Amino acid sequence: MSNNWLEVINVDKLINFSRKIVYYNFDETTENLDDKDFFDAIDKIDIKSKASQEMNKLLPIKECRNMFLPLCIKKDDEDQKTPFFVIKEDDYDDFLVQLNHRMISNMIKNLVKRGALESAFDDELDDFVFWVKKDNGEQDEQRPETD
Repeated sequence: MSNNWLEVINVDKLINFSRKIVYYNFDETTENLDDKDFFDAIDKIDIKSKASQEMNKLLPIKECRNMFLPLCIKKDDEDQKTPFFVIKEDDYDDFLVQLNHRMISNMIKNLVKRGALESAFDDELDDFVFWVKKDNGEQDEQRPETD
């Protein structure tokens, strides 16, 4: 467990960078890239691309900001009188995990909205379960998945 602090000068830039890391790391085509190539690839993403538009739907900047800011502490720079934020390294790591969970949750929500998945709350599991609806309206024979 680390107690190191990170200084955040541009919150929106870090949040956007974090969204890209989580979104593009989810893609199987990036799994064989080394770190440098991965970061180079996400830096070259066009903000008007289809992938970028999908990322904005799955990880809206406002939602991400609302998750990030409570983990930070605002500091004032006594020399320049410019405020900045600090965040513990472990909290930033947790933020990345939260982004991944939020993205998956939003994917599932969109599939349910489009009718590709059915969902219900299972009292015994104390969780939502999801299953793929067959074309004839019958439930898939497989055991439903929980989120």
